[in-house]
Amino acid sequence: MVAGAAPAEERASLAQLRQLRQVSLGVEVASPLPTTTVESLTAHLVTALREREPSLTTRDGLPDRIRVVVSVRPMSATTLRGFWLPFSGTYGVGAVRLAVERLVSLPGASRPFPALVWHTERLVGGPWHMTDREIGTLVDEMISEMVEARRQPLP
Repeated sequence: MVAGAAPAEERASLAQLRQLRQVSLGVEVASPLPTTTVESLTAHLVTALREREPSLTTRDGLPDRIRVVVSVRPMSATTLRGFWLPFSGTYGVGAVRLAVERLVSLPGASRPFPALVWHTERLVGGPWHMTDREIGTLVDEMISEMVEARRQPLP
């Protein structure tokens, strides 16, 4: 949820989030990770969404979508010179974002269009060889945050 959102906007976003029952998944990975692939991250999301209450069913081609974007890149300790680092080597630096998009209709619009109704983001920074584990942990945290937002009563 966007900090500082007006109460009416927050209420509308939470209402849209609570109405989700089935979603498609979109997973993007900006640069290759040590072992995580788009396919493995998608499988992880499907399992995590199914196991939480209220659960979400995933199916390809649905207009309501959960999009995960992993923008983590390897950076050498030399590139990061000036920052305190516990050892030299390669670090994973970037962000992971989870967003919920739904089709919305506005007065005067000729047809519904996808709109962002909820999102969260986490920063990643650590040794490159631990990046996969950190991304998995952060994705689990973000899904838990989304599930908790779906459970909240409307303001």
